Amino acid sequence: MKQFCQYHPTKPAHWYCEKCNKALCPQCVDTRDMGGYRQGEKLHMCPNCNQQVQWLGVANIIDPFWKRISDFFIYPFSQRPLILMLGLSVLSALLLRPGLLGVLCQIVVWGITFKYAYAILQATASGDLTAPKLNSHTLSENFAPVVKQVGIYVAIAAAAGVVFARLGIAGGAIFLVLTTLFLPAMIILLVTTESLIQAINPMMFVTLAFRIGWGYLLMYLFYSILGGAPALLGRHVIQYLPPILQVFLFTLVKIYYTFIVYHLMGYVILQYHEDIGYEVNFDDFKDEETETLQAALEAEDSEIRLQRRVNQLIKDGDHDGARDLIENETAEDGISDPVLSDRYFTLLKMTGPTEKLIEHGRRHLDLIAQGGQKEAAVAAYLECLARDPGFAPEAGTLFKIGGWLNESGKRKEAIGAFNRLTKVYPEDPLVPKAYFRAAQIFNDNLLNPEKAKKILNGLLKKYPDHDIIPFVERYLGQMG
Repeated sequence: MKQFCQYHPTKPAHWYCEKCNKALCPQCVDTRDMGGYRQGEKLHMCPNCNQQVQWLGVANIIDPFWKRISDFFIYPFSQRPLILMLGLSVLSALLLRPGLLGVLCQIVVWGITFKYAYAILQATASGDLTAPKLNSHTLSENFAPVVKQVGIYVAIAAAAGVVFARLGIAGGAIFLVLTTLFLPAMIILLVTTESLIQAINPMMFVTLAFRIGWGYLLMYLFYSILGGAPALLGRHVIQYLPPILQVFLFTLVKIYYTFIVYHLMGYVILQYHEDIGYEVNFDDFKDEETETLQAALEAEDSEIRLQRRVNQLIKDGDHDGARDLIENETAEDGISDPVLSDRYFTLLKMTGPTEKLIEHGRRHLDLIAQGGQKEAAVAAYLECLARDPGFAPEAGTLFKIGGWLNESGKRKEAIGAFNRLTKVYPEDPLVPKAYFRAAQIFNDNLLNPEKAKKILNGLLKKYPDHDIIPFVERYLGQMG
């Protein structure tokens, strides 16, 4: 039964921590470079107990091949296979000649095709679901696998000749049906054993097919459909096109379906690797989603990684541990990320002493006020004020909060914020504006013009040369 991540229930788990008894996805483990002479090798650690985790195996990560049929058809359209398909198809069309030159061209085209197809099969079987690189090693070095694949067909043809000679047409037909049925098993054996002798050994390929079970028959069904698709397209579509275009498209279609078939067979090896005794290591496993996620994780800054660890502890219900982790990790540089600051503020509300809440509240309000988080800032300010009636953040932050309180309909609290600013920071440049805003609230919202006029007249006397005075005089004139 597939295991899913403790913290991301929709994601398959890649790792398991025995000590914590938790399954984890790549996003939830700590990946560390071993360093020294083992530079580049990775250790995967549990973020909770700091112990090395165990890989759950590829079977827990991948979907059965019948659930990802669309991915097989998309695979050849990734950049590397697509470039090769187009290049070989153009070459085949341009060098189509009668005689020896044409034959040599086709040998080159299909030699490279099967060389790359075999590389696809090998890579997929090993757990690398990304397309192999287009380089000399992949395309031109060591053609032994291609020769061995040809050897399988030669062996089948030779055996078929013997069977037809001895058992007649009926016996030969049955033989061809059976060899066609077991041909994928032979190719799979060639990959897993690298031995032509074992690949054509009936005791080996029949046993392999039965080990895979009904999944093998399902794979063979797709294999047969894909094998017949190019001929079907050639008969009903391609034959009506100009000759050079016929060659180009027919070659393109044949290579396309060849790559699909080999990718499918490789995936079957990967899916059933434990049943057929083929070893797959974590270091070899790659797919686009995992590679993209790993690159994103490596690019994360320390604050994002800390957020993930804190979220894991919160999901585990370890609020004290989450709070302590934040304090330990930010003791030197402080908290500069609003999201992490909010997590810490929430944890302090739940489990922390009031002194720490008030101390962090000032920094927290500065961060979220700078980000324009009005509702969060108002809620945090009122929370701190309820814990400590003398609480006051920085003057600029307090001025913003006063305005946001007024916007939210909390008139008295807004006046209280502006009044607090004038008392705590009497020399701050924002004090005259705070008086003016308080007067506006008294007049416009609380319908207390007498109080408003008293504040405004006091403002005129105390700050006669301030830039706000013309606005004060105009407002008083409007009040009458």
